[in-house]
Amino acid sequence: MPATCQVRVLGGFGVTVDGSPVPSHAWRSRRAADVVKLLAIETGHRLHREQVMELLWPDLPVDAAGANLRKAVHYARRALGDPGAIAVEGQVLALWPGGCLDCDLERFNRTADAALASGDPRACATAAAAYGADVLPDDRYEWWAEEPRAKARNRYLALLRAAGDWTRLLELDATDEEAHRAIMRRHLAAGRRREALRQFERLRDALRELVGVGPDGETVALYETALAEGTEPPSVRQTVAVTLANGLVAWGRRNVEEAERLARRARALAVDAGLGHELGEASKLLALVAYARGTWHEQFRHEFADSVRRSASLEGAVFDAHLCFQEFYLYGPEGHEGAESFGRDLLGIATSAGSAAGRALAHLLLGEFALLSGHLDEATTHLQQSLADAERAGCLSAQSISLERAAEAHVRRGDRTLAGALLDRAMPLARAAGIRSHLVIRLHGLRVLAADGPVETLAAVRDGERLIAEAAHVCDPCSMAFRIEAARACARVNDLSRARWHLAEAERISGLWQGGPWSAALWEVRAELRKAAGQAALAAALFLEAAELYRTLHRPIEENRCRAAAMVV
Repeated sequence: MPATCQVRVLGGFGVTVDGSPVPSHAWRSRRAADVVKLLAIETGHRLHREQVMELLWPDLPVDAAGANLRKAVHYARRALGDPGAIAVEGQVLALWPGGCLDCDLERFNRTADAALASGDPRACATAAAAYGADVLPDDRYEWWAEEPRAKARNRYLALLRAAGDWTRLLELDATDEEAHRAIMRRHLAAGRRREALRQFERLRDALRELVGVGPDGETVALYETALAEGTEPPSVRQTVAVTLANGLVAWGRRNVEEAERLARRARALAVDAGLGHELGEASKLLALVAYARGTWHEQFRHEFADSVRRSASLEGAVFDAHLCFQEFYLYGPEGHEGAESFGRDLLGIATSAGSAAGRALAHLLLGEFALLSGHLDEATTHLQQSLADAERAGCLSAQSISLERAAEAHVRRGDRTLAGALLDRAMPLARAAGIRSHLVIRLHGLRVLAADGPVETLAAVRDGERLIAEAAHVCDPCSMAFRIEAARACARVNDLSRARWHLAEAERISGLWQGGPWSAALWEVRAELRKAAGQAALAAALFLEAAELYRTLHRPIEENRCRAAAMVV
């Protein structure tokens, strides 16, 4: 055995044997490197061979997985330059037994735990400096890397917190309330009241954009303290901000009545002062309350009827606030039945008020209903009218969704070229809209569906993944279509690890919709995974399960697609 093997997994994968780096081409196969990665990040650097087989080849029979493991170990030993580099002790694989193995992750964990136990801020800062980057960032689709990656990152965050490095903490997590409060207190102690108020506003915006919640009670109380220290009275905008923040605190504590009272007060103040953004936030909180009570229809109809009589900016803020709730209405457990009568009711209200934005939203709802019901010509007519009204009203979000849904109709007809052109028109509108964190990912999901051929499809998947990784915030429910289409596309090209990752994210998000079309879509994706793994009988059964769910939800296009897939399998 060579004397020393150094394995790097923080910020990327690399191996050095006796001072000589192992070149990337030496691994011969990806799974050979994966075996070394698995053993390197495991405590003690040992794993039972069955665990390795389950982690790397979960869909293969035991015999086939065992053959793949033997081949991967053989290539890994050749890359490391010694047949004893990976030993087999009974049924256990061990990395570099009897030699000197140095893994940067193991070293970081040991140093971090000692620094945290000491409670010394300087020791914690020194330990934090040794954290280069996350564990195996190039393997983000491999679920076996998720737990060690999360544990190491949590240690790093704990070190920064113990060291009082609040600025670095916020660079990594803009929603860290403790860090924001520490900086607010620092500003207040130095007499920088305005900076403390701005820090709260940054926190409020980050929480709203990234996780859809408001600051907690302690942070709101600190903000009120900062307001009270000023010589001038709070502005209307600041008063509305405090009212909304307290309303969200009440909502988080399940005090629905208090949340509603504060939301209505904030809404009245925002309307009187013409504050469109704040009105939208108050409408969103009222929508949450109404949804919890099962009265969202009535709440939205009331706000819709009130908004179409107001200025375009206030009208648009209310419509945008209800976007996700409208989509839940279409994709909820009861399906889209009832959307047509609701849409026609809204159309009558908007027409009477002469509201182009209101007509755009009503035609959009009617077009979506027709599309989901399989009536493509009717859907196209409503969506074209929605687009025309939205353009007259200058409503970017309605324009984007109308073009998105029209593109979907053309995909259903088989015209992917025209669908792509419509998506190209929609993308700049979505990026310019006030709710781009909802709209842009929706378009990426349809780009995957509209792509022609595996190369273009995977390129569309990569674009959506890049958005999710780099954007400040992407709405989880609105990303559902992308997750479904990405999982299906990756399964069809046999990239099963990546497909499972997208499926797992879709399953997490689908908890918001118990039942409904997304549940059927998940069964369809599971069927694609089983088909890719060569399990034809199980795949056919899962396709039929999805088809039956689609049938009960009156989704004929999807039902027929799944029945045809079951027959082919």
